[in-house]
Amino acid sequence: MRLQVSVCAGVMAAMVAFPAGAEQPAPEPQPQAASVHVPFSLSLLPGISTNGFQSGHVVNNISLGVFATHAGRVDGLAMAMVGNWVDREMRGVEWAMGANYAGQVQGTQMAMGLNVAGHSLHGWQTAAGVNVANGEMVGAQFAVGLNVAAGKSWGLQAAAGLNIAQELTGVQFASGLNIAGTLRGGQFSLLNVGGDVSGAQVGLLNVGRRVKGLQLGLINVASEADSSIGLLSFVGNGQQHVQAWGSEMTMTHVALKLGGRTMHTLFTVGLRPGGDGRQRLWSAGLGVGGHIPAGPFFVDVDVLAHSLHTGGFIEPTAHLLGQLRVVAGWQPVKHFALFGGLTANTLVSFEDEAVQGVDRFKLGHVYDSGRVLVRTWPGLIAGIQI
Repeated sequence: MRLQVSVCAGVMAAMVAFPAGAEQPAPEPQPQAASVHVPFSLSLLPGISTNGFQSGHVVNNISLGVFATHAGRVDGLAMAMVGNWVDREMRGVEWAMGANYAGQVQGTQMAMGLNVAGHSLHGWQTAAGVNVANGEMVGAQFAVGLNVAAGKSWGLQAAAGLNIAQELTGVQFASGLNIAGTLRGGQFSLLNVGGDVSGAQVGLLNVGRRVKGLQLGLINVASEADSSIGLLSFVGNGQQHVQAWGSEMTMTHVALKLGGRTMHTLFTVGLRPGGDGRQRLWSAGLGVGGHIPAGPFFVDVDVLAHSLHTGGFIEPTAHLLGQLRVVAGWQPVKHFALFGGLTANTLVSFEDEAVQGVDRFKLGHVYDSGRVLVRTWPGLIAGIQI
């Protein structure tokens, strides 16, 4: 009997205790300390200032420091010899000989060493060393050393050394290197590296993944590109061909054709053997052109400049041949095409020796000033492309 009473008492106690415990409210979060507005602050170091030891909760309009300043927010000016630290937001100008940091920047950061916007930057940064915008940037970064925009960015990066942007709509200028993951705009530097580029890359070496626009440089490299103009252009979806053709000059030419889908570069050599009273000719040339594809057919418009030689292969020349050629081609398979077309030729000679057998159809004109001889004539070419 005593056991039954004890069990019943225990059950009733548990039933009463359970709802009482369930109805207890969760502990409320401790409220953060309210911001204190101190219009003017003087600091020796953070903590040794008129902001006191709670400087992270202080809003200043003017914060001046001998060595460094610290505030929760600044609406105006923060200036120190070594550095400034603003926890949340800097609205105005942050200036230091050493370094500046602010959680968000709406205004300007200027430092000899380092500027950091921990989150967004709406304004501009200027540094002799490094600028970093860790979030969204709308504005500009100017540095002698390095600019970094880690988030979506709209504006300008200019550096003597290096610019890095994750996603930029705007322009990068550098003396050394530009890097952009995604770029809508332009890159101008000795070396440009981009992922997806909509715009232009201009430099000695341009590297991109997908370039919708122009690559202009000494060497261009891309997986896909619309127009790559340079001495050497290697484009995955572009043109890498060898051409061979003959002309009315009875010269055989061979050319290396490199470029993107719509623009290309030509490196040419040509030879006409001598013998039986015929003058030997050889040439070396360089040209650029446009490519218009239309299914298995295409049209090329090329401008070429040749150094034309009449003597030995190592002798200098006084003859320059310029050509404008318009050719139409048919490409039945991927690595073979036939082409032919018209040329407009201009030969400039700076010596008395005439170049024989160039205007075979006798349809051209000769202009002789006594010191310079200029010949113009139309011509024909036909060849193959592999």
